[in-house]
Amino acid sequence: MTYATLTAFPYYASTQELNNPEDSNNLQNTLISLMQSGERSNPAYNTLLHDYIKFHAVLFIEGGIFMLLLIILSVYFWRRFKKTKKAKTFEKKVYFCFGLVSTIVTLFMFLIVAANLSSVLNPQEGFAQFIPDLGTPQAGTQKAALHQAVNTWAQSGSTKIPSILQNKIKNRLSWQRPKAIVCSILLVVFTVFTARLWRKLINLRASQPVWRLKEKALTTIGVIAVPVTLLLMIMALANTQASLAPITLTLLFS
Repeated sequence: MTYATLTAFPYYASTQELNNPEDSNNLQNTLISLMQSGERSNPAYNTLLHDYIKFHAVLFIEGGIFMLLLIILSVYFWRRFKKTKKAKTFEKKVYFCFGLVSTIVTLFMFLIVAANLSSVLNPQEGFAQFIPDLGTPQAGTQKAALHQAVNTWAQSGSTKIPSILQNKIKNRLSWQRPKAIVCSILLVVFTVFTARLWRKLINLRASQPVWRLKEKALTTIGVIAVPVTLLLMIMALANTQASLAPITLTLLFS
């Protein structure tokens, strides 16, 4: 292996630490060996690598869509902020706050999208950094049995996914897919609800300078609805990603 390869994949330098006599038959070691050998005809290794790529590609695409929508919202809020007269203090404050929040979230989404794009464009490097995260599960646990089955599968180069991995994926998808659907639906509902509520509050403030308890309660609900909507966006992203590329998360957390 050349120095250039070591530089491109810094985790290769830890191979000797992983490859010790006490832990030679290890999933991490097997994957690193396959990566170092440049083997691309191993169906098992390709399946794991392609799922890893899909895992990041899904978040790049879906995150990119959300980022574009947030950019549009940011531009809209800042334009409304500039056009709103100073006399309409409440409306101006609302557009300023929403413009600021949407801009911050847009920058956050940009970081996520950029990080996942990097993994898609350089999957070998990203996969090399992912391998140590698999860890070495405690002997006798279900995770240890899963890793051993996947290790045997990777060494054999078989096209058939081990039954224990198939069952783990099936169990994960049984709750992950419904959760992704529910979170996505709730995201749409809360987005529409939040937008209409704040529009109503702006109109109420224009017609009623002095607010009663009802208007104050609606304002509190509106403030709470904003972080809830953002949380639902993250949950929809994460669960959709895990539903479309379940092998990576199954190996990490099952």
